[in-house]
Amino acid sequence: MRTTRRLHTGETLLLDVPAAAGLPPAASISVLAHDGLELEVNSGVAHHLEHYLSVSGSTLTDEVRLRTGVTLRHGRYGGDPASGLAFAVAVGGHEVYGFTVPTLDLEGLSAVLSQVELTATPDGPVLTPSGSVDWSPYRTHDVAQVVELSTGGHALLDVRRTRTGVTRPSGAGVDVRGGRLSRSAEDERAHYAVLEAPAFVVYGIPGTIEDLDTVATTLSQVTAELA
Repeated sequence: MRTTRRLHTGETLLLDVPAAAGLPPAASISVLAHDGLELEVNSGVAHHLEHYLSVSGSTLTDEVRLRTGVTLRHGRYGGDPASGLAFAVAVGGHEVYGFTVPTLDLEGLSAVLSQVELTATPDGPVLTPSGSVDWSPYRTHDVAQVVELSTGGHALLDVRRTRTGVTRPSGAGVDVRGGRLSRSAEDERAHYAVLEAPAFVVYGIPGTIEDLDTVATTLSQVTAELA
């Protein structure tokens, strides 16, 4: 199965997973930088936002209209008055959402997001920072894609855009269809497979440790390319 997903930078990921039984809508993740602070921004369809709010115990109770014309919905993260703000902005058929640190209040959050142009596309929103807001130089632009496996299980593909656009193969692993494939050591706490492709690094994270072999086999046929 093939799918496309827009990164927040405007680039488009073309992901081909031949062994997938299903590829639900993916989420994109990036990090904005402003005045020494970082603000993670996620985007996805409505159920991504609903899951995010449910897991964090947050409710969007209020809204304010930004000078750019978009409506910012917000509420205390986890419902705790001492915490930062959970927030969301609708952009076409997607939601841009996240949460702030406690020191970034509503006025500060509004100032940051007012300097980010939000453009709707069918494959996901494009975010264009300006003024005093830019992308964090320390974080990658990611796509989180759930894969429904033909065996009945599921896996998460954490697809990360390389900062320079060129991966540096570690030397470990084997050459496969989409790049170079390796897997975590048995004694590591987290278990995953890794595909190093020219423009992306793809981490295949199994739903259970028993699915690791299936995920590695699935990843051996995956391609992750710029569309």
